[in-house]
Amino acid sequence: MDSARYRQITEMVDALYAATAAGDWATVDALLTDDFRILEADNMPYPGEYKGKGALQELYTKVFAFWEDPSLERHDLAISETNAIVMLTMHATSRHNGERLAMPMCEVMHVRGDRFSGITPYYFDTAAIARATGTLRP
Repeated sequence: MDSARYRQITEMVDALYAATAAGDWATVDALLTDDFRILEADNMPYPGEYKGKGALQELYTKVFAFWEDPSLERHDLAISETNAIVMLTMHATSRHNGERLAMPMCEVMHVRGDRFSGITPYYFDTAAIARATGTLRP
């Protein structure tokens, strides 16, 4: 991969996180392919597949139902031609019990050309998330 492509993908990642944090859904959607797909694990409080432009806004609406002041702190970034793997810490306060969570996680951002075709999130401890949101299943 050449340095220009590396910079392009890095800038795309930063732009997506900034636009999402600001609630700038028009900019978010411009960074996504029409067939964009994000898949949240079945044991998350907001499980399932979110597809197309508008998928991140739909997911964030569900996330805000469980968390106050959620934010992502970006750390390391590994980039290939088709993926950007972002190491993060998710910070949020539970609406269920007031617990403040700092959860290590990573997101695999699938890249196609100059847009994201999907995101696959991986959380360090989904049980801690379920406890904090009151959704822990036996």
